[in-house]
Amino acid sequence: MHTINKREIMEQTAFTESVAGRIVREAKQIMVKDGYNFYANKRLNRVPVNVVNKMLEMELKGSEGFIGNVQTERKSMGVQN
Repeated sequence: MHTINKREIMEQTAFTESVAGRIVREAKQIMVKDGYNFYANKRLNRVPVNVVNKMLEMELKGSEGFIGNVQTERKSMGVQN
């Protein structure tokens, strides 16, 4: 899963810190509405890049395989699909 945080949004779009933070907050609200209650966590600062891309109608690039310090790829943890 590709994710993005406020700093990466700022670097790729030149938006201010407050605007980038609002984008992350709104993306988290969308994810919670879609049933992903994990994103209701105040301390979580990464959101799926595809949600941000839909919101902004832009093509941003995010980091692959991590949400914070947690790997999201099952293969990387030695579990076979």
